[in-house]
Amino acid sequence: MNLGFVHLSFESALWLGFLLCGVLLVVFRDWRVTLPVLLGDYLLLCVLFSHLPFIPQNLQIGHFAVSSFVLVKAITGLTVVGILAVTVALRRRARLPESEQPIDEITAARLRWAARRLAQTKPGVRSRLSAYLLPFSSLAVLIAATYTLAMLYPLARTPILPDSLFWFYVDLIWYWLGFCGLFNMLFAQEVQEVCVGLLLCISSVDILYTALSRSVGLLSIGLLSAVSILLALGSAYLSLLFYLRLQRWQLPSAEEWD
Repeated sequence: MNLGFVHLSFESALWLGFLLCGVLLVVFRDWRVTLPVLLGDYLLLCVLFSHLPFIPQNLQIGHFAVSSFVLVKAITGLTVVGILAVTVALRRRARLPESEQPIDEITAARLRWAARRLAQTKPGVRSRLSAYLLPFSSLAVLIAATYTLAMLYPLARTPILPDSLFWFYVDLIWYWLGFCGLFNMLFAQEVQEVCVGLLLCISSVDILYTALSRSVGLLSIGLLSAVSILLALGSAYLSLLFYLRLQRWQLPSAEEWD
């Protein structure tokens, strides 16, 4: 791949794509950013799986040969992102049922006062700066840990596979997705952010399992995809339930504090 004076190999371009997606998911928490980036992450996964030498291109769509394995992963990514997008839309329109009344005004005022003190509704410049310094400083640690583990513990590069730089990048990618998923779960403020972190961890396990097993059996295709979809559905239910509970307590959600 030629970009002016910069020449990138396919492996480097793929790794930079995953790196950019991970950076955006770690730094930004807005669903307008995270959902498109998560979809892009799944598309990059499909590109990676389509270049694995042991995955057959067993479907013919028009003039293109496509792997059923890659097609299932693409459908899974679209389904998961679609569920999360519908959840965001429904959450904005969710209202308490008539049978469930809000709590009394005194208790609601106490809860709002405690939440404001905890969330620091009007942070100063120092606290805003620290809120951005934590993700950016963590990114340097995550990237350094990814390169170190990929060089010291190359799990995807086994003696059976041919010696190629491609497998080094496979190790980089699955380590990177795992670290980004753990970071998102540890510093999540909402249920949907936890779900995004878990989905990144599942994608990391999916890459490692496929590279080590060197097979595309029905179990490997369906199990992790079903887990991802069920996880998105479960997070949608919990997110709506939690949002309704905040309405009953007359408290804003995490994005409304901003």
